[in-house]
Amino acid sequence: MGLALLLDDPVAQMVDIHSSLFLQDFARWMTLLGEGWVVALLGILVPTVLWILGRTRAARAVVLITAIGLLTGGAATLLRSLVGRTRPNAHVAQGVYGVRHDSHWIIGKYEFGSFPSGHTATVVGLAAAAWMINRRLGLASAAYAALVSWSRIAQGSHHFSDVVAASIVGVAGAYIVLTRVGPLIKWVDGGLKDLWLCSHRPVSTPGTDTSSRV
Repeated sequence: MGLALLLDDPVAQMVDIHSSLFLQDFARWMTLLGEGWVVALLGILVPTVLWILGRTRAARAVVLITAIGLLTGGAATLLRSLVGRTRPNAHVAQGVYGVRHDSHWIIGKYEFGSFPSGHTATVVGLAAAAWMINRRLGLASAAYAALVSWSRIAQGSHHFSDVVAASIVGVAGAYIVLTRVGPLIKWVDGGLKDLWLCSHRPVSTPGTDTSSRV
């Protein structure tokens, strides 16, 4: 993190996109694709399609991956509300202000919501979970996460160190959920499947021979 803080300005200069309208539009689209509501919407639509196609196991995996991304993104959003670091494009003096500035509460204020990046924590958490579940899906998700993270720096919405901190939150959060909560999720999932199978077994009635006939 110390090195990342030192690299804030050099990285911002390296990814400056003000001279390219194409990159500006591309960055806006990538930021949109990293919005929590977009991730949640896709996390509903994709599993629904997979379920209709009969790929229930893949559908459950996508739901879990999406949930982890939203959880890590939510954790970063809560953290940045308490830190109160100014965004690079903020119209106030750069600094870390906590929850109050100039005798006013700044929790939830856009200009003071830089560290860590909520977008990055969401997509990195999602990508880390995907990698732990399926390597190919993880690689595709990692490319998506890298582009969303780049867009946040390129647009001046976050410092490089904000993205690094959010990546740590995302990876750590995904690891904790899958290693600590994962077994519980599998146990609940197994119990629900057993319950579903029991409810769909044919009920034998007195005098009915349910044994196989030759």
